[in-house]
Amino acid sequence: MPVQDRTVIIIANPTAGGGGGGSGENGCVARFARCLRHEGMRPVVLHTAHRGHARVLAREAVQAGACTHIVAAGGDGTVAEVADGMVGSDIVLGILPVGTANVLASELGIPPDPARNARAIAAGEDTVIWPGRLRSSTGEWLFVQMVGVGFDAHVVHAVSVRMKKALGRMAYVLHTLRALWAYPFHSMTVVVDGVARPAISVIISKGRFYGGRYVLTPCSMHEHAGFSVVLFGTAGAWASLRYSMALLCGMLDRQPDVMILNARTIEVITPTGLPVQGDGDACGLTPLHVDLPGRPLRVAGFVAVTPGKASPS
Repeated sequence: MPVQDRTVIIIANPTAGGGGGGSGENGCVARFARCLRHEGMRPVVLHTAHRGHARVLAREAVQAGACTHIVAAGGDGTVAEVADGMVGSDIVLGILPVGTANVLASELGIPPDPARNARAIAAGEDTVIWPGRLRSSTGEWLFVQMVGVGFDAHVVHAVSVRMKKALGRMAYVLHTLRALWAYPFHSMTVVVDGVARPAISVIISKGRFYGGRYVLTPCSMHEHAGFSVVLFGTAGAWASLRYSMALLCGMLDRQPDVMILNARTIEVITPTGLPVQGDGDACGLTPLHVDLPGRPLRVAGFVAVTPGKASPS
C-alpha cells in the first residue's frame, strides 16, 4: 500500500477542552495516534499555534496530497477550520472530539474513544455532509454546525480565549448571566430564501443540537443541501431565559414566538455591526450572508444523523 494510502494527518488544537486532549504521552491525541498505528495507519501530528492555523495546515496537507484523511482534534471551531482548509478536495475529514463543544461529533455518532475512532478510519467508514459558508464584515468561512446573530453571538465575542481555556463551557454560562440584563436586544431583518422576516436573534443550523446535546431543531440538515433557520421573536432578559429553559427541556420548537424554517440562503442585512458567531467562534459583524459551498464533505466515523423535516419557509 502506498504511503499516502496509510497516512493520516492529525491537526490538534492544544488548547481545546482546556488542554485535556493534548499529545503528551497520556493525552488523547497521543493515544489516538497509537491506535492508528495499531490499525496499520501512519499518523502525523501537527499542532496549531493560533486561531486560523488549522485552516492553513489543512490546506497545506491537501496541496501536498500525501494523505487520505485529515483529522481535526479539537472542538467544533477546530473542525470548521480544518474543513475550510479541505474544501473542494476528496480527502476524508476525521474528528477526534476533545474540545469545549463537540456538537458535530455527537450528531454524527463519532466516538471520543480513540480506539473505536481509529478503527472506523482504518475501515474506511465515512458519510457525506454539507457544511455551510458564511460571509461577514471580516471575511468568509465554512461552518459545520451553526451560525448565530444576536445574544449568543454577543456572548461568544465577549468570552476571551484565556477564560474559555480556564473554565470551558462555564465561561459562556458566567458571561451569559452577566450580560443578560445589559444586552440591548436589537431588532433585525433576516432574509430567508428571499423573504424578509423580523427577529431579535437568529440561529442558522446544520444540526439538531446546540451547546451540547440540547435539541435546537427537530431535524438534522447535515446530509441535506440546506439549513434550519431558528428565528426568535421576543426581546428581553425574561424571554431569553424562557428560550434557554425551553432549549434545556427540548421544547424550543413549541414556543409561540419561535419560528423554524428550511432555507438554502440566509442574510442578515440590518442593522449592521451586530456580532456574528460561527461554531462557537467570533466571525466578524453583520451584514451576514450564509449559503452552501460548491461541494459537500466526506466525514469518517460512525454516522447517527437523525432524519426529519422542518417547517417550510
